[in-house]
Amino acid sequence: MASGTSAKKLREESTCSICLELMTEPVSIDCGHSFCFVCLVDLIESQSFGTPIHCPLCRTPFERGNYRPNKHLKNLIETIKEIECERTCEEHGQQLHLFCEDDDQLICWRCEWSPQHRGHTIALLEDVCQGYQEKLQETVTTLQTLKKQCESLKVFTQKQITEWEEKVELQKRTIRSDFNNLHAFLFEEEKYYFWKLQKEKEDTLSSLQQSKDKLERQSQELGNCILELQKKCQGSSQDLLQNVRATLSRSLSMKLELPEPVSLDVHTVCDVSELYFDVKEMSKSYRGM
Repeated sequence: MASGTSAKKLREESTCSICLELMTEPVSIDCGHSFCFVCLVDLIESQSFGTPIHCPLCRTPFERGNYRPNKHLKNLIETIKEIECERTCEEHGQQLHLFCEDDDQLICWRCEWSPQHRGHTIALLEDVCQGYQEKLQETVTTLQTLKKQCESLKVFTQKQITEWEEKVELQKRTIRSDFNNLHAFLFEEEKYYFWKLQKEKEDTLSSLQQSKDKLERQSQELGNCILELQKKCQGSSQDLLQNVRATLSRSLSMKLELPEPVSLDVHTVCDVSELYFDVKEMSKSYRGM
């Protein structure tokens, strides 16, 4: 007959880790662990289709329907049940018909009178078994409810992960688009200031060229007048005096017409620091959204 320790170890190895009871119709999965057929099916059906299923003990993934009956374990469980039905006290060899509430231990009628259990609450197995069985089943129901809640929360959390990744990806595209627009805006601003500067250059050069042309014409007229006067001075007295007063009057009336002053200050100025400040404020506003 198996010792108490050995029987306890056999029972532990034959207990389903899902329902915490001796396995019923045990089935094994790829990693070698075994569970009740019904418990394993419930576990599989609780998972969304396409979601990986993992062993509750070692977390090794396995495929749906990839399980097989464990006949050897089933026979072992039947043997354990027979042993438990015939279990006797190791110390006295008597049937274990009593249960010590204080020590949470099966005892025989002789143990009841031993100093170890004296004064303890003792009851017949038949009287307490049903009550504890109901409590255990209630606990199983509570744990199953918690497990379902856990699985629901896990599914919800996975949805949150997916939703968050999608939001971050959308925000990434938005940032990229905004910066592309910002680059385009800065490029257009650069083009505008270059165009404005070029126009100012052309307008100022046009004014200066007009002034230069006007001075050129005056210089030509003055040169012609100088040549005429020099020619008179170098000629005969008759030539010199011929219309001399008119010539002097006309020559002395010539005035230099000064051109309109043209400013050489460049008025087209791009205040990059102010533009940078505007862009920075736009960036702060964007990040605060």
